[in-house]
Order: sequence, then structure tokens, then C-alpha cells
Amino acid sequence: MIRLPKAALTHTKLAVITALTILTGCGANPERYQDSSAEQWQLKGKIGLWHGDKKESATIDWQQCSADSMHIRLSGPLGSGTIELFADSDGASLSQNGETRRAASIESLAAQAQWPLPVDALRLWVRGRAAPQRELRSRINTSGQLEELEQAGWTIRYRYSGPEQTLPERVDAKSVNTRLSLIIRTWGEQTGMCTPR
Repeated sequence: MIRLPKAALTHTKLAVITALTILTGCGANPERYQDSSAEQWQLKGKIGLWHGDKKESATIDWQQCSADSMHIRLSGPLGSGTIELFADSDGASLSQNGETRRAASIESLAAQAQWPLPVDALRLWVRGRAAPQRELRSRINTSGQLEELEQAGWTIRYRYSGPEQTLPERVDAKSVNTRLSLIIRTWGEQTGMCTPR
């Protein structure tokens, strides 16, 4: 048995305590940040949708306030043909042409507005996250960024403005009869409540 001097033991204890403190900090802080940033964000950009023989395009302002609370505004040139989709834990609503419709699912309302988007999954896919409890295939590029994701009958491809970016500047998704292209101009942090305008 090797006995260490008291001074060495003290230094050893301090080193262990310091190491544990650093490890605890590294384990907690990124997790908290990831949880909040994953469900509270905003993006602005342009979106194109091809569904069957129909093509739609619009500017998009997507505010995500929590896992089940979101507000999506789609508008044409100079704000024409504006569509607003809103969802929270109580259900969903669609505002279009001065009328408001309600339903349990935001995806059913998006389809009624001729925008058949996979909204529930897209809120995850757009940030490079997979929908939970569904099979997937993915490909990572040499910079460690998600380059392609296949899930729920969709193939999603990502492009970034640089090798160090964690959020994409372009997302292209394709299913059997639908294709969408999302060009993101700005990413931001969503603060406050998502409410219908």
C-alpha cells in the first residue's frame, strides 16, 4: 500500500472535486440550452411547394414557442394571399381570406389551405432533428453536419452557409408526390407567446 503525503492528498481531492464540477457543468448547461433552443425558435425565409400538378410559393415566418405551440405565416408578394396557421395544446386554427377555421390538427388545416405540409415532423426536420419513435436513415458530411435524413417516406437534404454552421440555410424535402424547398434567410430565438394575429 502506497501512502501519499497529506499535501498530495489535499491536491488530489481538489483535483477530483474540480473535475467533477467541470463535468457536471458540461453535462447540464448544453442540455438545458439544447432543450430550450430546440423548441423555441423563429425562422424567416421563402418556401416553395410542389404537390401533384400544383406549385405554391410564399415568404414564411415560422415562430415555434414550444413543442406543441407554433405560429406559421405564409404570404405572397406584398403580403397577398396571406395564410396564418396556429397551433397549441388546445388545437389548431387557420386564418385565410378573412375567415378562421379550427381543427384538432394543424396538418389537416394546412392541407385545406392547399399547403399539405408535414408540419409536426417539419418543425424537427428543419433544425436537423429526427421525429421520435420513427425509423430513419441519415448521412453526416465531413464537417459533422447532417447532410441527408430519410424518415416517414420523406428524404430531406440540408445545405449550410459554412462548415461550422449548426443550422441549415436551405432544406429540400421530397416524398412520393410532394416536394418542398425552404430557403432560410434568418434564424432567431423566439421569445414570448405564440398567438394568432
